Amino acid sequence: MKNLARISLSVLLLSTTFATGCTNKKVEERMDALEKRMEELEKKPAMAQRPEMPPAQEKAYQLPVGMSPVMGKKDAAVSVVIFSDGQCPFCAGADTLLRDAVKDPELKDKVNVVFKNFPLSFHPNAKPAAKAALAAKEQGDDKFWAMMEKVFGNQQNLTADNFKKWAKEIGLNVPKFEKSLKDNDGKYEEVIKADIDLGTNTAQVRGTPSIFVGGWELRERSVQGIKNLLKEKNLI
Repeated sequence: MKNLARISLSVLLLSTTFATGCTNKKVEERMDALEKRMEELEKKPAMAQRPEMPPAQEKAYQLPVGMSPVMGKKDAAVSVVIFSDGQCPFCAGADTLLRDAVKDPELKDKVNVVFKNFPLSFHPNAKPAAKAALAAKEQGDDKFWAMMEKVFGNQQNLTADNFKKWAKEIGLNVPKFEKSLKDNDGKYEEVIKADIDLGTNTAQVRGTPSIFVGGWELRERSVQGIKNLLKEKNLI
């Protein structure tokens, strides 16, 4: 295939050269330049193949709430589970959507939102942000969601100093927050790993945000989309 490409390009170059009346020296120069460029292109790594799409969902995934933070009524009939990354801009939009959903008159107290951590490897500040939110959760689920609201609203400034600043702004006991963050790092690592394993192995999550209503993937990302899926799957 490479040799064929070389021959094709060489023929094209020669045809163009003769048509424009270039000298033999110019032909040689162009051929040398072409050869060098081909060698450079061959040295470049091939583009990674796109990951295979998961098969069409045939049944609801079993996504237990466990100890994950919950927004809304704890014993609501249906849980909306999100696998999210604090540094992902699309997750920030999904966060707003889900906050609207639990306040919607038709959905209030019927659905709640469950947060699963899915920090992506190319977002270096996503895992520290997840740990800061988990440390905030030690003082109540509402504090977790308050911290995540700060995270999503300041994705370009996810630093240890800001986590401490936001802890104070959302009403946390700051010394307790800092102690939790320091003492529970290993525990938070395990929580995050368990969430990633659940998403990857059970829910076929390939990116963020991934949202599931009663175990069914939400494709129509809107409050109405949640209502439509609830009706379609007869969940309420």
